[in-house]
Amino acid sequence: MRGLVTYYTLFVIDLKTRRVHIAGSTPNPDEAFMAQIARNLTDAIDGFLLPHRFLICDRDTKFTDQFRRILGVSGVDTILTPTGHQTATPSPSDSFARSRRSASTG
Repeated sequence: MRGLVTYYTLFVIDLKTRRVHIAGSTPNPDEAFMAQIARNLTDAIDGFLLPHRFLICDRDTKFTDQFRRILGVSGVDTILTPTGHQTATPSPSDSFARSRRSASTG
């Protein structure tokens, strides 16, 4: 038995509608996983980012050059949050993550 395993979940929020899309979850968010997520998000048939031109993401190293390149080829520009952004007002993703955490532990 392995004990407690941490899973990383990538979700995308449409800021206009507040619609949340769970893009994927894994215990190991490596470059291959992130590349597949980028392909899924920009899929020509049902990609969540189809009607969107921008994806705002933090500066986590999981958002690799390959991830941003796949989005860019599909016409989605990646905008990185400014450094020091942690002191800003909590984002919709922070609120969503907090509500999911409390629902799963409460």
